[in-house]
Amino acid sequence: MSLRTLMIALFALLWPVFAGAAEQINEFDVDITVLKNGDIIVSETINVTSEGAQIRRGIFRDLPRTYKKNGADLPYSYDVKSVERDGRREPYAIERVGNAFRIRIGDADIFLDNGVHEYQIEYAVKNQVRYFDGYDEVYWNATGNYWNFPIEQARAVMRLPGGAGAISTAAYTGALGDVERNYAYAYENGAHVFTTTAPLSYQQGLTVAVGFEKGVVDPPSAADLRAEWLRRNASALILAAAISLLTGFYLFTYNRVGRDPVKGPVFPRYAPPDDLSPAAVHHIYHRRFAGHQALIATLLNLAVKYRIKIDAKDKKKTKLTKEDYVDTAIAPEEESFLKSVFNRRESFTLGDDYDASFTSAYRQFQKDVGKDFGKPFFKWNRGFLILGVVLTIIAVVLAANLSVGWTLWHGVAVGALAILSAVFSYFLPAPTERGQAVRTEIEGFRLYLKTAEKLQLNAVKPGSDAPPPMTVERYERFLPYAAALGVEEPWTRHFEKLIPEEARNYEPRWANMHGRHYGSIHGVNKALMAGMSSGVSSALPQSSSSSGSSGGGFSGGGGGGGGGGGW
Repeated sequence: MSLRTLMIALFALLWPVFAGAAEQINEFDVDITVLKNGDIIVSETINVTSEGAQIRRGIFRDLPRTYKKNGADLPYSYDVKSVERDGRREPYAIERVGNAFRIRIGDADIFLDNGVHEYQIEYAVKNQVRYFDGYDEVYWNATGNYWNFPIEQARAVMRLPGGAGAISTAAYTGALGDVERNYAYAYENGAHVFTTTAPLSYQQGLTVAVGFEKGVVDPPSAADLRAEWLRRNASALILAAAISLLTGFYLFTYNRVGRDPVKGPVFPRYAPPDDLSPAAVHHIYHRRFAGHQALIATLLNLAVKYRIKIDAKDKKKTKLTKEDYVDTAIAPEEESFLKSVFNRRESFTLGDDYDASFTSAYRQFQKDVGKDFGKPFFKWNRGFLILGVVLTIIAVVLAANLSVGWTLWHGVAVGALAILSAVFSYFLPAPTERGQAVRTEIEGFRLYLKTAEKLQLNAVKPGSDAPPPMTVERYERFLPYAAALGVEEPWTRHFEKLIPEEARNYEPRWANMHGRHYGSIHGVNKALMAGMSSGVSSALPQSSSSSGSSGGGFSGGGGGGGGGGGW
């Protein structure tokens, strides 16, 4: 690399430093007026030179949010009185940046002229007198130690009530933690004046302290002490109150709307309650659609009632053909689904590709079943849950903003609120009285489908009060319900064991599948369910992902992201 190239590179690297070098604080004057009640009024006059490098729209003044007192972090209470630039009112915004109370001065749409500008900031701060056994004191970091500009000269003037003198005075200059004393002190016209005797560099400042006799400033009142205690503990109090109040709210809500109605005994039932469809039985039992079981059960029910024919010999495809039998009764939601799915076609194959018509019909079917067999049978009580979560979020945000020092106990309290919401999100949903009764009957029906062999149904005499005997017709009629309730396998095995001769010769007219090709009716049923499940999944929309490195990505895709900018 040539010397010329090296010089150009170094100049480009160091240009921001050169450009900002001319920007500085020429004079930083601070006037501190101590009030009788222990509050102080601070007036800062900051004379700066702007060159458009860092100071483009204005400056910002960062003040600490907390201070140490008696070993605890307490929040400052600031009240900004006025902000001016060059003798005129200037717009400003109050922001919280980390542990700083930031006064951002300037207009985002207006750039400053290069040159000298003078800013005046006046604000009040409560309870800034430090009380000791033999004297009281004001100890104030006049300029702050985190300026990005050098300060040519700083001056701090402290005025005590009645122009009181001092027992002791001190000032410190330099970076945070330094004890340099490059300053001059004078007591002029009832004011204590501290002036730096050397420029302050980047991240350097001036701190002053004046000790004075007791009685000059009133001691803190009981109200002041209470306010200080509240500021120190406000965050913890809010979280504790939130835990208590939300626990009461959830318990009250649970007792009012979340308790399950009394549940009767579960005993085997030999038919679905109220002639409900398989999809309705599935939705009431699971309180939702669990996977595609309800859809597969509905297709099976349409088949055994000779409204469609199923061909699932292919492991990944299922052909559905519309039949001409229309005199067999089916539920209204099934009738509507049948018309929608066979709209302008006599047959179609699930598994060839995504089927928009089938998907649309299925979604409408879910809505119809959810509407008819959701709310009348079950209450989610979502409104109460949402209200509880919103109140929890408000409490946590408020506590975080009022916190003067986040501790492990704050985290424990937030965790307790989260657990509280999670626990009651489980307990608040409840069945209606009708839903509880019907679901209990469905549990009994499922028990029958699952344990039919143990009930020895093949030995029961027709017309008795005992369970009816197993027949081919009974097996076919309840196979869709067994699929809807996830017990189609034991129901089929019961069929094989209870009437083995009929099972060996069973050839369902409604499905183009026969036992001799699969070894048993159980094999037929297993292949049928697997083929239908694969076909249904293929016909519905699939989630997808793509690789960015192989050309399948896009701007804004993948992990990570976000963005940022400057003032």
